Amino acid sequence: MKTNTAFAQGQRHFLRGEYARSIMSFGTALKSGMDAVKIHVPLGMAYFKNAQFPEAVDAFSHALELDPRNDHVLFLRGMALFNNVELDRALDDFNLALRFNPRRAAPYIGRSLVLRAMHRDAEAEYDLQSALAIGIEVELFIREYCITPHLHGLALTLFDVEKAAWGRELRADRLGLAH
Repeated sequence: MKTNTAFAQGQRHFLRGEYARSIMSFGTALKSGMDAVKIHVPLGMAYFKNAQFPEAVDAFSHALELDPRNDHVLFLRGMALFNNVELDRALDDFNLALRFNPRRAAPYIGRSLVLRAMHRDAEAEYDLQSALAIGIEVELFIREYCITPHLHGLALTLFDVEKAAWGRELRADRLGLAH
């Protein structure tokens, strides 16, 4: 596996939040012949963090051509599609990710958000409960994946456990009041 200075620079830029520079460095690494399997996912994440969602979708799609059953990349592409307001395609990616790995919480959250955006609240609530049962750091999820202001706002309403029926049940369980 060929490593590359441009790839290392891309990683450093990404960690510093310099996503445009990261994209340029990953592009240079790809052009220099570095293993494409290693580049497309971080390149997609840099595009994603830079709010260049169509480009992120393309990068994740290239990664999926190389590994079509990768549930994590399907989730990432689903989030890029969702941030780009392509709800049906995002839902397809979350469904596929969950088919390949039903034990990951993040695709349940992504699908829950899409279903909420589609006004399918009962299904959205069910998926959110599934994700919480598996375990997920909600604040981290929102910060990492809900890039657009609209999606961020939607995520905050979805996670409002004070108002949701399942939130009351969860609080009752924690206090030993259920059953």
